[in-house]
Amino acid sequence: MELDNFLGRNVFMEDTVLDALIVGSGAAAYNAAVHLYDRGPVNFAIITENRLWGTSRNTGSDKQTYYKVACAGKEGDSPRNMAETLFDGGSMDGDIALCEAAHSLEEFFHLAALRVDFPHNTYGEFAGYKTDHDPLQRASSIGPYTSKKMTEQLEMEVKRRDIRIIDKTRLIKLLHDEKVPRVYGAFCLVHDEHFAVYLAKNIIVATGGPAGLYRNTVYPLSQFGSSGILAREGINFANITEWQYGIGSVKFRWNLSGSYQQVIPRYIALDDKGEEEFLCSYFSSIGNLGRAVFLKGYEWPFNPAKIAGQGSSMIDYAIYREKRLKGRRIYIDFMHNPLGNDRIGIFNLDTIDASAYTYLANSNALQATPLERLKRLNPLAYELYLSHGIDLAKEYLEVDVLPQHHNGGVEVNIWWETSLAHLFAIGECAGTHGIKRPGGSALNSGQVGGLRAASFIAGHYLKDDAYFAHPRAVFDKARDEIKNFEKEFEHIGQNGGSTPGDILLRVQEINTASASFIRSRESTEKSLEQLKALEQEPLVYGGDLRELFQLKETMLLSRLLHEAILYYISMNGKSRGSCLYLEDKDDGILSKEPATDPDYRDMVLTSALRGSVINKLRPVHPIPESDTWFEEVWRKYRDGEIFTSS
Repeated sequence: MELDNFLGRNVFMEDTVLDALIVGSGAAAYNAAVHLYDRGPVNFAIITENRLWGTSRNTGSDKQTYYKVACAGKEGDSPRNMAETLFDGGSMDGDIALCEAAHSLEEFFHLAALRVDFPHNTYGEFAGYKTDHDPLQRASSIGPYTSKKMTEQLEMEVKRRDIRIIDKTRLIKLLHDEKVPRVYGAFCLVHDEHFAVYLAKNIIVATGGPAGLYRNTVYPLSQFGSSGILAREGINFANITEWQYGIGSVKFRWNLSGSYQQVIPRYIALDDKGEEEFLCSYFSSIGNLGRAVFLKGYEWPFNPAKIAGQGSSMIDYAIYREKRLKGRRIYIDFMHNPLGNDRIGIFNLDTIDASAYTYLANSNALQATPLERLKRLNPLAYELYLSHGIDLAKEYLEVDVLPQHHNGGVEVNIWWETSLAHLFAIGECAGTHGIKRPGGSALNSGQVGGLRAASFIAGHYLKDDAYFAHPRAVFDKARDEIKNFEKEFEHIGQNGGSTPGDILLRVQEINTASASFIRSRESTEKSLEQLKALEQEPLVYGGDLRELFQLKETMLLSRLLHEAILYYISMNGKSRGSCLYLEDKDDGILSKEPATDPDYRDMVLTSALRGSVINKLRPVHPIPESDTWFEEVWRKYRDGEIFTSS
C-alpha cells in the first residue's frame, strides 16, 4: 500500500478484495462464518484481536440460559407467541422480535447437532424452564458455560471448513465512503506492531458489548468491545442508554443469578466497625427478606419497578446505598443462613416464602446451610468458583451491582444490517433487545443475527459489486481516509501529559459513577463536562497503541451515552429497564416509589455521532402480519424475493 506508515509503524495491505470480513471470535461470529461458508462459495476471513478473549468464551452464570420457542410437554407456543413476549419487554422492534423467534428452534437444533448437549428426556423432548420475563418454559441450558461450549463447538466447525482466522488483529477503523454511503474495508492493528488494510465488500462486526465503558463490570478483563469504532463512523445506535445491571462478584467476574440466590445466602456489609447483616434494615420481616433474595435468582437484573413493596431489586438498591453512600464493602456468605433480628424475626427454612420452600423442596435442597443447598441444587455453581481459587465453604464472596449486558447497541434491520450499507452488527454489539428481555434471549439473538446476516450477504450481496469494479480507486480512497484518520492523533506528545491508560481509567470511573444503574440529570451533566475536559487534556504517547485506540473509542462512546441519557431525561423520561432515574438532587435515598416510564415503551431512542450527537425517539416497528400461505412463501423463497421485501 502506498502509505509509508501510520503513527510510525508500517502499513500492509491484503492483496485481494474479500467478499466478506467477520470481526470477532465468539459464538455469534463463528456461527455467521459457518452459515456464510455453507451458502458459498465466498472469499472471506475472520479477524480477531485474540481468539480466546471473547465474552461468550469467558462468561456465564449459575445455569447460563438459551432462550427459544418451547418444544416439550404441553406448552402451547409458537414463533408469534415468543415474538410477542420479546416485543412486550418494551422499546423493541417487532419485526426483529419475529425474526429472533422464528429462527430460534433452527439455531437451537443447529447447536444441538454440533454437540452442545442441551438436555432432553427419554423421548427426545428438550425440556425447558422459566427464566426472567418468561411466561412459559422456553429456557434451556447445559450449565454455567453454555456460551463457552457454543463457541468451542462452532470454532471446531470453522476449522473443519478451513475458514481463515487472522488472529492478533484488532479493528481500529472501519473504512467507509460517505458519498455512497457504504463500508468497503477495515484498518487494523496487527500484533501491536504494524497495521493492515483489508478491503471487503461486506463486514460483519461481532465484537460483543462495550465492556470498556465501565471501571467495574461482570465482563471478563479481556473483553473491551468495539462499539466506539462504529460510533466514529456516524452509525445509528438504538437504545444506547439501556443495559442490564445486577449483582456480580468482584474478585472473579461472574454474575450471581439463579442458584446462587435461590439457596438464600446471607448478605453482609463490612467496614472498620465490623460486619452487619445490612438487609435487615431494608425489610420489614425475615420472610420478605428471604423471599427477595430467593427471587433475585429469577429477577437478577436490577429493575426499579421491583424496589417498592419489599421487591427483589431492593437488594440492589441497598447495596448501592451501603457501598456508594456509606463506603462499606458488600459480601455474600454461603456458609450461614441469614440471621435476622428481633425486629424482623429470625430466619427459619420452615417459615420462608411458600414458593421458595416449594422450589427447594421439589429440588431436594432443604439442607441446613446455603452452601449445602447450593451443592445439592447446582454443584457446578460451587465448583465454578472453586476452579478460580474461591472456596465458598471457607470465605465470603465480595459483590457489587455491575453492568453485565448492553441491551442497546448498533441499530440494525431485519437482516442485521446497520444504517451503513454492507455493514452488519450481530451479537451484543447489535441493539436488538429494547429495555427488558427474557434471560437467555441474547444467546439466541447472536445466533439468529449471524444466520440472517450470512443469508443476506450470500443471497443478495454476492452479485457483482460495481463499487469494486476499479480496485485502484478503492485503494486510493482507503489511503486518503487513513491519512485523514491519522490527524486525530497529531496532538499527542512525547512528554508533558497523561498517558492514554491514565485517561482511560478516569473515563471508566466517570461512567461507573454517573451512567450506571442509578442516574440523575445533575450527575450526568457534571460527568459530561468532565469528559469534555478530558478530551482537551494533553496526552503523552506511552508506546501502547492498543490502549491509545481504546481511549479514543471509549471517549466517543461515553459522549454518545451521556448525551443520550440527558436527551431521555429532557423528554421527561422516567426510570425503566435496569436504570433508576432520580428525580431530585438528594443523595439517592428514595422517599417514595420511583416513577417508572410507561410512555416510551413503544419508542426506540436512536443516537448518532455526526459532528454533534443527534438523538431521536421513533416508534417501534410493530410485529408484522406475515404471509404464511405456503405456495406463496415457497415462490418468494425460490425467487429470492425474501431479501427485497419485508
